[in-house]
Amino acid sequence: MTTPRFSVVMPLYNKAGHVRAAIESVLAQTMPAHEILVIDNRSTDGGRELVAGIGHERIKLLDLPTPGPGGYAGRNLGIRAASGDWIAFLDADDLWLPGHLAQLAQGITANPEVRAAATRFDHVFADRSQKQRIARALEQPVTLNLAAFLQAWLAVRECPMWTGAIAVRRDTLFEAGLFPEGKAVRGGDKDLWLRVLARGRLRYDPAVTAVFHRDSENKVSKSTTTLGLPCLVDTARGMIAGVGRREAALLRRLVNQEIAHYARYAMKHPGRTAIRLDDVYLPEGVGTAALLLAAKLIPASLRQSGHALRNRLLARA
Repeated sequence: MTTPRFSVVMPLYNKAGHVRAAIESVLAQTMPAHEILVIDNRSTDGGRELVAGIGHERIKLLDLPTPGPGGYAGRNLGIRAASGDWIAFLDADDLWLPGHLAQLAQGITANPEVRAAATRFDHVFADRSQKQRIARALEQPVTLNLAAFLQAWLAVRECPMWTGAIAVRRDTLFEAGLFPEGKAVRGGDKDLWLRVLARGRLRYDPAVTAVFHRDSENKVSKSTTTLGLPCLVDTARGMIAGVGRREAALLRRLVNQEIAHYARYAMKHPGRTAIRLDDVYLPEGVGTAALLLAAKLIPASLRQSGHALRNRLLARA
């Protein structure tokens, strides 16, 4: 069995306060990375110069031509430039524990047929931390096909794969079509993982080996809106015709779940959702359709005030 060679892909845009710690967490791995590809998107806070100053032989600094946050484009550039056979992703404001790559490699070598490997991670907020929510089926190391992956996702309403705690075969990423740059500002990660699992299996290990910082500076997820149809919906619809009845039913449920997630976001946003009622699969998505209808018909002022009241009540509870 061949030991995987991990190319680490790290997009960078104005993360000078975090990027050194992220890179040091890669350099501290008990199983060294093959290379670390940092893709800067014209940072203006000195982050690029900071990375260049580290001067480690395994660090390769690349540049995106278009300024501004460009995580999907940056990751795709890194994937294309990588020379390893597996790609591990880490954003410039997140961290790995020292055994992260070794844990992924253990799962891959024990299951050489898998296309992706993932571990559990900690959500870290300013005032607390919490482990990734996982389905009971993931509480022991397990290899998942598409149906089992979808079941684990639907069970807790969270994708089992988070970008900073996974590795994917480089050739599989090309087969799957890479990140949807230019097509989505959010949700593109989950869309790609769904396309990856359509091509092979995932090895999941519940060992916590990564840290997801939820309150770091300049997070794209806090500066982008999601009022349109999730790109994952079109991907799932395209898959349904080519899978069995069980997988098709699970994909329909996933579409409804993701639309409900975006509808809940629209309830607290001043804009109006562009998702249509006929995007929902019925009859199983009746609740999702009702939520979507509310997001469309209730005036923005009432939606936002109701959301604010809910947050106050939760804070007092």
